[in-house]
This record gives sequence, structure tokens and C-alpha cells, in this order.
Amino acid sequence: MCGRRAVLPFVLLLGGTMHGTLVSQEQVVGPLIRGRVTDHVSALPIAGAIVALEGSGFSAMTDTAGNYNLINLRPGPAILLVRMIGYAPARVPLVVPPSGILHRNIALARNALELAEIIVTADPAGRARGELGTASVIEHDAIVNQTAASIAGILELVPGIPLAAPGLEEVQQIQLRTAPVSSGGITAGPSGADIAAFGTTIILDGVPLSNNANLQNTGPRGELRPPSSSGGGIDLRRIPASTIERVEVIRGVPSARYGDLTHGVIVVDTRAGRVSPAATVRYDARTTEASLVGGWRLTPDHTATAHFDVARTRKNPGITDADVLRLTGQLAHRAAFGLQQDQPATRAQLEFDTRLDFFRVVEDNPEQPDVLPGFATRASDFGFRLSERARFHPSPNSAFVLTLAMDHTRQRSFVQSFRLRGALPFTDRLEEGLAIGRYVGGEYLSRVDLEGDPWLVYGRGEWVGAPRGLGGLDHLLRAGFELRREWNEGAGYQFDIEFPPQVRFNGVQGFDRPRRFDAVPPLATSALYLTDRISGQPLLGMPLQVQVGARVDVLHRGTTWISGYRDLVWQPRMNVELGPRWWLRIRAGVGKTAKYPSLGSLFPPPQYFDVVNVNWFVTDPAERLAVLTTSISDPTNPDLGLSATWKREVGAEMSLGRRGGSIAVVLFDDRTTGAVGFRSVTGFLTRARYALSDSSEGTGVPPTIIQPPAYTDTVPILIDEPTNNLTVSSKGWEVSASLPEIPKTQTRLDIQAAFIETRVSRTDVVFGSGTRFSEFQLNGAVPRAPYWEGATGTGQRLTATFRLVHHQPLLGLVITGTMQFILRESRRDIGGTDTLSFAGYVTRAGELVPVPTSDRTAPQFADLRQPRGGLLIEPRGTPDDWLLSLQVSKTLPLGGRFSFYAFNALDREGRFARAGTTPRPFPRMRFGLDIAMPLRSVLGAWMDP
Repeated sequence: MCGRRAVLPFVLLLGGTMHGTLVSQEQVVGPLIRGRVTDHVSALPIAGAIVALEGSGFSAMTDTAGNYNLINLRPGPAILLVRMIGYAPARVPLVVPPSGILHRNIALARNALELAEIIVTADPAGRARGELGTASVIEHDAIVNQTAASIAGILELVPGIPLAAPGLEEVQQIQLRTAPVSSGGITAGPSGADIAAFGTTIILDGVPLSNNANLQNTGPRGELRPPSSSGGGIDLRRIPASTIERVEVIRGVPSARYGDLTHGVIVVDTRAGRVSPAATVRYDARTTEASLVGGWRLTPDHTATAHFDVARTRKNPGITDADVLRLTGQLAHRAAFGLQQDQPATRAQLEFDTRLDFFRVVEDNPEQPDVLPGFATRASDFGFRLSERARFHPSPNSAFVLTLAMDHTRQRSFVQSFRLRGALPFTDRLEEGLAIGRYVGGEYLSRVDLEGDPWLVYGRGEWVGAPRGLGGLDHLLRAGFELRREWNEGAGYQFDIEFPPQVRFNGVQGFDRPRRFDAVPPLATSALYLTDRISGQPLLGMPLQVQVGARVDVLHRGTTWISGYRDLVWQPRMNVELGPRWWLRIRAGVGKTAKYPSLGSLFPPPQYFDVVNVNWFVTDPAERLAVLTTSISDPTNPDLGLSATWKREVGAEMSLGRRGGSIAVVLFDDRTTGAVGFRSVTGFLTRARYALSDSSEGTGVPPTIIQPPAYTDTVPILIDEPTNNLTVSSKGWEVSASLPEIPKTQTRLDIQAAFIETRVSRTDVVFGSGTRFSEFQLNGAVPRAPYWEGATGTGQRLTATFRLVHHQPLLGLVITGTMQFILRESRRDIGGTDTLSFAGYVTRAGELVPVPTSDRTAPQFADLRQPRGGLLIEPRGTPDDWLLSLQVSKTLPLGGRFSFYAFNALDREGRFARAGTTPRPFPRMRFGLDIAMPLRSVLGAWMDP
């Protein structure tokens, strides 16, 4: 973090670096790709097809004879992307030679399974548009070959992500480059997985999705927690796989145009424009899904697209009635003015892209009276988003883009359960002060309702320019700003105070009280960014690309964008790619990213302390007397700010020959500091003790207290305050390889492997288990209690995934076998647990007194020499395991497609699980099928877009 004065010099220096030293030179023409695009069936030329080198900005349009030319290219592995309305897109891996002409003819088919070149995985040589950082690009032909009910299943093509059966059983989130970490006794707040998911931003059709205003949780004290993605990332179940056209997963250093992240960017493009209408049905023993999609040209300047999807997953069919229901839809309208319809490659002067999305996800776990009486949960999220993107192209090399969006979600959830507690003194005061309480106890049904209505208003303005010839280099400049405002209008966290969801009450720590969400102030943020992608061959003719930029994210102090700033983080970022050989690319990146805290962390609920002054509990309930003093603490931390991550990576991509195939290796090291957790702030309360009059039993009335108090004492307390006290570091390596196809068998092997080591540590002190500190609170004869320094939770995961793809384009057949091995998954904690590991002690007045290491064996500290618990000292993890999944996809008459899949087909049912380990990592086997059918073949030619 830095002040404003550090930002302006960097921006000026950046601008001078990019423009001040460049001298115009004649542009050098590099190698050339030439070829012809034809129809797969008729072999006739296709005019107007767009041929582009993925991620480079180089593109061409085929002429009336189907010919195309791509010039001024950079040598190295690349993906040739060919698109034409009415045909399946073709992605052709190739290697651009250092000089000369590469001939590549391409045949397009109506169905991707009939293409000679089909990529059903994330290709190692894929490129995110405008990005140099490590990314996995997943195109539509790979998406339709994934047995995925949501985008979570598509992301399994990313290295290091474990495979899961298609379905909607639980909340789905993504944790990029993060291994499971034991969080017991470490974080006192979000886990490493929650931090990673919260720090992964999802861009849907150019607009970020946000979980910052999701308040569907019960805080650090809550004992009953509803199913929710609060505190983590977006619930991925809301994005069905059937609506997605393309996914870019940027795991490395993203360009400066992406913000509000620490762990990565997932860019999702849904289907829009002219799309052949089609229906898809998927079925297995648990999940049923149906979807419709279609896009039509309304007029020469306007197209419309519609998509609807409905899915249902039964969690435990035949055992419970628990299920998840999802309904999603999208209406899109695209207008392009100044575009010649007979010349698709001509860029429109003015474009408007309007989208209306809606979704509903209902997770219902009804009561099972015979198994767990009283327990039930339900979560219902309904949301919509209206977005508009306008693009104005004043010249072929520049554009202005304005993006506006409004996102709203209606969240309703509850959780109920029978609770059991002894007869405890109770008060329902909502204000501080002394009150006569009453006794409640026994078994009761507790229910918590959470009603949230988060809103997001988003705006971004961006200028894009591509000046050529400066210093003999090509540039792609982007400058922009972002504005966000997020708030929650929900009724909040509600329950009957007399039947609270907590049963832990020790006479000091009070029960939570209901809280309204609409009383929480809005969150206002803004950002500025500038980035440039520079391309050329300035070093001995070797292709060089540099992406450099900076971004400033501002968290405002007030609720508007003109209020002062509470915190800001400037974020320099740079990626460099060099091609020393035509078959080799070397990449390196370093940069800083930042993540805004959530509304729940910025404005936590007040914490109640109900100190018992009198606890006169006798046999006759009419004679009992409870006197309690309620104190309210505000745990809001005015210094809470953004968390920041330094991301570093180096890697190389290598072609495996002119027959195709490539391999990519990446080493990465990410370190997030200031992630939001909770710290225990010490304090004390004064407790008054009263003498009683008429305290003999049998009177039929309670005694009375005698004023003034007979004496007072102090009670130490801990206040759970959100703070930037967590550090998350992940390092490891990733390998992705696509081996050349074996021509005789038309078989290709794709390999992915990843090793990730994650550490989550806290930088403050801890006070041991809650039970131990509670005993110290209640016993006034104990003058002090030990405290310990924070610990570190560690986790390691090593996975390897092999996909063997057999393709018969003439038969329209693809057989995919997937084997994933989890070769290592372990967790342990690092921290002292012996009797000398304490760092100091806390007094009854809440004062922290450190004790030097050399003095901890002294006799006066004998009462502090207690073993520390709550840490996972011995390594623990899942057993090494593997699964095999199979999928067979076949074209059907009339242009349809049929797929059969067997997830975990050789389920070993945990027979080889070791003693002392957690359950096996993979779910049980599942069989299913899906059928996709173009509607034009069923309903007639009028359905053709």
C-alpha cells in the first residue's frame, strides 16, 4: 500500500517508458500463414470466414475462393481459430515458422465432432485475449464435451483442479493454485479455500460478479450456519455450462485492467449473436437437466439470443428428499451499426450489447423425523443482472468501450435444529444496562432466518488504441476507470431471542441478537488503470512481447465515489515473453493484485456480553432470581483495508514438432498479505456482586438485591475484530502437455500435472481453546492466563490427469478416457504445543504481558506452563487414489449429438483407505447421458438463424 504521491510518478514514468524512447521505423514483415477454408462435406470454399491467431490480434477474412493470408506473425506455438456463422468453430494447433510460408487448409463442419482438428481440453498453447500471463483457454468444442452441469465442471480442465461428478449437490466454488489447509486453531475465520475463492474474480460477459455484499452468514459466534457461499467466492451453480461459449482462466499475472482479486481471473463469455437453435437434455441417477439456446438475425443490424436452462439434483435419492433446483435464463440483443453484412471482418463503427440474465438456485434439505428430528435447512437465491456494453470505433486502431451493469440478488435462507441446554439465566436486552433476567433451558427448536438483498452497480470506461510503427514495435494500449457501489437491503439475521441458535453461555459471553442488513452502509470503490502490450523483434530478430501496466484500487471512506479514501493499493504488473527459437517461448511475470474486503468484514455485527451479577437458582421456579448486565461492543475496525498479493511466475512453452503438440511448464509463487481474518482484542468488564435479602427458600417469591453492590470484580473478555492478519502463500509448478496425434489410430494424449503447497498463517496472538479461556473468565481467583503466538497451517496437493482422446471425424465419434491421480494430499499445522511454547499472559484487566523465552522456565511462571491444543501436528490427509472416467460422443442424424459418460467407472469404494486418514477424495461412480439436437432439423428451416 502507498499514498497518492507514489502513484503519479509511476504513471508518468510508465508513459515515458512506453512512448518517449520509441522511434518510428519501417514495419518488418515476418512469416506468413496461407490456406483455404472449405466446407467439410461439399469441399466448396467458404467466403467470409474469420481466421485469427488466438491471443495475438492478427486476423484475416477469407475471400470468395475461401483463401486467407496472415502476415507479420511471430514464430512459435500458436492456435489458429476459424469461425463462420452456421459452422462449428475450428481450433488448429500449429507452429509459426521463423520465416517463409506455412500452408494450412481448414475444413469446417456443422458439428465439431466431424472436424479433423478438435480440441476437447484446455490447450497448453491457448491464449487469453490480450493477456500474456499463464492462462487456460477452453473453447466451446471442449465445453460441449465436458459432462458439466455448471462452470465448475468446465474448470476441471485447469491443472490442479480435482474432478467431481456432474451435479449441483453443494455450493460450488473455485480455488485456483490453492491446496487444502487445516484451519482449526489457525485462522479463527475464513479458511484458505474461502480466501482463495473470495480472491478469484469472475468476469461474466465483461461484467464482474461480486460476493462482497453477501451477508448470509452468522458471524464467528454462530453455531447454526445455513448453506451459503458467504465468506467465499461466487456460487458457481448459478452459471450453467450449456450457456457458455468460451472460458479464460488467468492464473498468472493478469493485465492491469483486472482488479478486485488475489488468486486469479475467470473470464466467461456466454453464447450470443447468431446461434443455431438447439435443445440439450442430460440425465443421470441424480441430476436431470434441459436447456434451450438460439440466436437469430432480426434485421441487418440487430441479432437476438435466448437461453434457458433448468436442472435438478437429488442429493441422496432413495434416502432423503433433499434436492437442488436451478433455473437460469438469458436474453441478449446485439446491434452493430456501420457493419457490412457481406463483409463480416469489417469492424462496426458502433456496437451495443445488451443482456438480461436471471437465475434461481434453491437448495432444500427438509427434516428427516426418523433420522435427525427438527434439523432442516433451505437456501433460495434469485437474482438478475442487466448489463450494457457500448463500443465506438472512431478508427480501425482505436475504440471507446463503456460498460454499465446492475446486479441484484434476493437471498432467503434458514436453518433450524433442536438445541439442548441447561437452565441458564437469560436476558433479551438490545441496549446496555442492568436487567432482571429469567431462566430458559431444556430442549427447544431454534430457527435462524437470513434475508439478504445485495445490490451491485458497476461502471467502466475504457479506451483501447493500437498505434503502429513506434520504434518498430506494435502497441496495444488500454486506459480505463471503474466505479462500483455495493449494498444490502435485506431484513437480515433473525430469530426468536428466547430460543437463540447458540447454546454456549458461560455467564459472560452473551447470546447474539438479531441484526438487520439494511443498516450496513454501502461499499463504494473506484479504480484507474493503464496498460500496454508491446510486440516486436528488437532483440536479434527474436519475437518479444511485453505487457506492462499499473492499477490503483481505492476503497472509499464514505458511501460515494467523491468521499475520501479509506485505503488504496497501487499495483504494478509486468509480463515478458521471448521466443529465442521458433519452437520455444519463455515467459516471466511479476505483479501485484488487491482485493476489497466484504461488507460483513467492514461492518461486523455488534457483540453482546451478558455478565451474570446474581444467579439465585432454587427448586421453586417462582423463587429464582437472575440479574444480568448487558454490555455491547462494536468490533468494527476502522483500519481494515485491502489485502494484496505479489504474484511471480516463470515458464516455457515448447512445440513438439510440426505435426502439432506442445508442452508448457510453469513455476509460480503467490503471496497474499493482509487477508481478512479475526483477531481477539482483549478487554475487561466490571462485574457488580449483590447481596440478597429474604433469600430463604419457601417464601414463594424471589429475593431482592441490596444496593449498593457488595463488591465488584473484573471479567476479562475477547472481542472478535476483523483485521488484515492472515498471510496466504502458495507455490508450486504446473505442467500441461498435448502430445502429437498418432495418425494410424487417430489418438491423442493430453497430460496435466500440478504440485501446490499452501500456507496460511496469522500474525497476532491466540488464547487457546474457548473452554480454557472461559474458565479463566469465570474464576476470579485465577489472576492470569497464557497466550500463544499465531501458527501456520500447511497443505500439499500433487495431482496428475491423463486424457486419452480417440477421434473418428468421418464417423463423428470421440471417445475420451480420463484418469486422475491424487498422488499426495496432506495437511498439518506448524506451531509450538509444549508447555514452554506460551508467549506471555493476559491479566484480568485484559493487559498482555510478554514473557521472554529465557524466563519461561522460572518458578513464577509455573501456572502458565500449559500445553497448547487445537493444532494438527501430525500430517493428515486423504489416501493416494485415482479414478477413471469414460465418455463416448457421437453425432446423430439431423446434426444432433449423443454422449454417454461414466464418472469414476472403476469405483474402488475406498477399499484401500488407510487408517487415520480422512475419507477418499473422489465421489462414487455415476453414469449418465446427454443428447443435443438442433431444432432446425426437427421444426424446419424457419428455425435457422
